[in-house]
Amino acid sequence: MLIKNEAEIVILMKMLSNKSRLKILYIIYNAEKDLCVNEISRLAQISQSLTSHQLAYLSANGVVEGHRMGQTMCYLPAKNELSNALSKLLKLFSTER
Repeated sequence: MLIKNEAEIVILMKMLSNKSRLKILYIIYNAEKDLCVNEISRLAQISQSLTSHQLAYLSANGVVEGHRMGQTMCYLPAKNELSNALSKLLKLFSTER
């Protein structure tokens, strides 16, 4: 089973229901390496402030992991069951099949 309980389903649906978060998730989960906030912001075509805010939300919910490179935060998908479930959902919803 991908998702253990209803709380995880609610978290996933909230993450996917925001256009900015969805863009960020597609970018991070399809990247071949970790990406810094400025790269994610540029690719998502949203401000760095909004990008940072959404990344903090995603990090707090355990689907991305951040690490500092100098003064910049960089992110990659988390390595846990919730993140694996999200990855499968993103592939399912992807228009690039």
